[in-house]
Amino acid sequence: MPHEHEGASLLGLPETARQQHRITKKMLAAQFEDQAPADARLITKTVASVQLVGILRPETIQVPSYRDTERSVVDVPVLEVVLADKTSAADCTRVTQLVHRSMAKPLVLFVHPSDGTTTLSLALSHVSRTDPTRSTSVIDAHVVVPAMQIEPGALHLDRLDRTDMWALYRDLVRTGAADGRPASAALEAAEAIALRRRLTDLETELATVVRDVKQAKSQQRRIELNTQARTLRAQIEGVRNALYSPDHNHGAS
Repeated sequence: MPHEHEGASLLGLPETARQQHRITKKMLAAQFEDQAPADARLITKTVASVQLVGILRPETIQVPSYRDTERSVVDVPVLEVVLADKTSAADCTRVTQLVHRSMAKPLVLFVHPSDGTTTLSLALSHVSRTDPTRSTSVIDAHVVVPAMQIEPGALHLDRLDRTDMWALYRDLVRTGAADGRPASAALEAAEAIALRRRLTDLETELATVVRDVKQAKSQQRRIELNTQARTLRAQIEGVRNALYSPDHNHGAS
């Protein structure tokens, strides 16, 4: 299997928390077969393989479990998902969310598209109130980041908030959303995800404007677009300052 143990290494998983078990895509798809057969088919079509590479448990990582009315965090599976060739970006995003939803617990997903890259997918979620079996989750916020952009060692479990399993997962989310370089300890998980999404949107918009400048026929149109680009760059700088630590916010992407 490609990228074997990459996720376990990025988290600095102790040997006690490491696993090596194949999970059938049929098991993931089964959660959606009755209510959302199209989603079940998408999983079957786009997922090439799923491997359980670790399980975070109180006894394996020495962090207390957590329970409230919304969730019970007694273990957090770490999965490596390899996608089929020619899976579109939209299908990749959709199937990644479906995997998060397929279990009633937070997950750490390392997703491997056919282009050879690796992305880390994390989701703030709660147990579905409409699921009578309470075996699936609803996603409140979701973030996907390229694994190679993450600061080495930043996601090692011994560096994260070890108050309880839910605090640890939220810290993993906020640190991952900021490429391992969060602006401050005050930055919360949901805020980090929102900033990351805003940054991605602004950078996409800027790329479009820059392209349009090159294609603009009139001087006046170029001036308007360049003004728009300056505004976007200032907004991007502001979001970077809020998301990334000061010594890294210029170089992050």
